[in-house]
Amino acid sequence: MRRMLAALAASFAVLPAAAQSLAYTPTAQEVKQARANAARDAKLADAMEKARLKEEAKPVAAWIPKEEKPREEKTAKLRQPEVFTAAVPGPKPEKKAKK
Repeated sequence: MRRMLAALAASFAVLPAAAQSLAYTPTAQEVKQARANAARDAKLADAMEKARLKEEAKPVAAWIPKEEKPREEKTAKLRQPEVFTAAVPGPKPEKKAKK
């Protein structure tokens, strides 16, 4: 732990003096450059926001099928049972008489 703290303290020692001084005041050229950078960034952010809003305004490129209306058939069909029932082809066998 002590080694980590020592390494951290050593890394701060190599920072430029301007970054450590509280009394540092930027020069006029640095102020001008910072304001130009801020204006450039604001203009870029505004353009990106407009492009995002334009893209979001576009409709979704997906095909959604419309619901089909139920067809009313004119001919009456026999209603099929919901459960499958097996049937043997041919005539029905005759029932045997009870004794």
